[in-house]
Amino acid sequence: MSELALGGLLIGALVFFVLIGLHIAVALTAVGFAGIWLIREDVDMAMRLMYLSAYNGVADYIFATIPLFVLMGLLVSISNVGKDTFDVAETLLRRLRGGLGVATVAANTVFAAVTGVSIASAAVFTRVAVPEMVSHGYRANFAAGTVAGSSVLGMMIPPSLLLIIYGVLAEQSIGTL
Repeated sequence: MSELALGGLLIGALVFFVLIGLHIAVALTAVGFAGIWLIREDVDMAMRLMYLSAYNGVADYIFATIPLFVLMGLLVSISNVGKDTFDVAETLLRRLRGGLGVATVAANTVFAAVTGVSIASAAVFTRVAVPEMVSHGYRANFAAGTVAGSSVLGMMIPPSLLLIIYGVLAEQSIGTL
């Protein structure tokens, strides 16, 4: 069998694995391992390359920050800090016109800055702020847009995950940034 035909067969196997519900990472690993094994006809080489790719994927210290920020976002969302932050901002800004929207932006920005991950902030405030805003007469698409827009603000406030990745790639001090 030619290498081109084998490549097509492996891509078909990858699509099949994904369609039957196998996790993408597992499917990619299995197909990559099988491809190297079949093309080079060397199981030891395939094992070494799999080991090296796994090691190089986590060897850089920047990749240690990503799971820690995600863990921080998970802990903060489970502990209802997002709802508490929203309640405080709502109480402080209640008298302003559109105060609930302003409170959503303020609380979401603070939450996103603390967790460093805008996706966690958007997920929490979609459950916390959108129903509250809709019950107070805001349109659902406006409430969702307010949450989506304000969750992105947290990425610009240090120490965000984006800032850390930028600092490492640009070879700048994270503390200075």
